[in-house]
Amino acid sequence: MRNEIHLILCLLSVVALGCKSIRGVRVPANQPLALTVAEAEKLRTEGLALYAEQPRTLVRVTRAARDLEQAARTLRDNYDAQAQAAEALDFLAENETSPESHRDAAKLGIVLARHGREMNPDRVECHYWYAINVGLLADVDRSYGLDAAGEMETELKRAIEIDERYDLGGPLRVLGILYLRTPAPPVSIGSPRKGLRSLQRAVELFPDYPENYLYLGEALRENGRAAEAKQALDKVIEAKPWPDRQFESAQWKAEAQKLLHSLSKP
Repeated sequence: MRNEIHLILCLLSVVALGCKSIRGVRVPANQPLALTVAEAEKLRTEGLALYAEQPRTLVRVTRAARDLEQAARTLRDNYDAQAQAAEALDFLAENETSPESHRDAAKLGIVLARHGREMNPDRVECHYWYAINVGLLADVDRSYGLDAAGEMETELKRAIEIDERYDLGGPLRVLGILYLRTPAPPVSIGSPRKGLRSLQRAVELFPDYPENYLYLGEALRENGRAAEAKQALDKVIEAKPWPDRQFESAQWKAEAQKLLHSLSKP
């Protein structure tokens, strides 16, 4: 998926802040839309085209997410419409600089992905985008932290069962990040060794995808394997921009540089 760098960092301080339930996440009831099915499908097509334009920009994705969300509200029985809107809202939440906009986008993504997951629990997309939007909500509202970690782990494991290859190894990649960045038991579910195994599998499946190497480098560093971490991070820096993720590719390179710098510190 996108650059998941912000996910679940909040869990480090969750004990002092309390814990809300992700399952209680709701969004304010919107006024009914006066859209026909044909109008909603047209809006959905326009939103998908905007979202696909490269490199992605926050302005375009904001418009795309709005169009896709409105289409999904009308096309309530269309699974793909829910998943597509939840994906665009993930990008929006992750890149919004306003905490309020970040939170609202993540909540809306959770609600739409939850509906899609309930509609068809045997498809991977909504389990995956639900889990990521949960992490993004926890990033901006730390009181969801502990509940968010468990909810993400459950949904990502289910996504792996259905299709571990989805989004270029995305369920494995995000689960690996989750294990790397959460506290160890008994506080939470963190485990650098589990994180490394998950990310190694993602790289095994998609050995050309730079984002997998970014987080593999982080996992290797956390497991005390600095030389191997450097090799993984060098692959990110040397990689060409991924064709449909040009904006994200620049983020990956910047994060890889930061991680390399951290390896050089005593």
